[in-house]
Amino acid sequence: VILLWVLRPGTGGGFQPVPIAPVQSPAWTVTNVLGGTLSSTNLAGHVLIVNFWATWCPPCIRELPDLNAFHRAHTLQRVAVVGISVDQEGPEVVRNFVTRNNLSYPVGMVSSDMSQAFGAEGPIPTTFIIDRQGRFAARYLGPVTREELERVTAPLIAAP
Repeated sequence: VILLWVLRPGTGGGFQPVPIAPVQSPAWTVTNVLGGTLSSTNLAGHVLIVNFWATWCPPCIRELPDLNAFHRAHTLQRVAVVGISVDQEGPEVVRNFVTRNNLSYPVGMVSSDMSQAFGAEGPIPTTFIIDRQGRFAARYLGPVTREELERVTAPLIAAP
């Protein structure tokens, strides 16, 4: 059972940076809703934005255009946004949502192992930034903006 809560308007507005130790992020593999699998192994060497969200979550939906734009702007720089859906209705619901909303980044279905490994059993949306060496660089609760993603990832993208 995955327990989550949604950040509601009036709980501090947009995103909230949360301190996170620069430790190695866990290895993970999830099923892509469009087919195949997504894994930390396949994305090794990328700056990763791992976003836990749901199709029924208004703050999650509010941040999708920024995540989509950020992903499109940085794909040639070995930067990837990965959506991890916590929807319990199954991949069909999420696949239809992804298609209907023209999301250009990959979206997988959460596993309880991944949720526990990331400590992402709290509010959604929750976004983790992971550097090219696979270490946590930042964590955000609430809908993150493209501007904040640009700010926090700039030094990670520039690093060798």
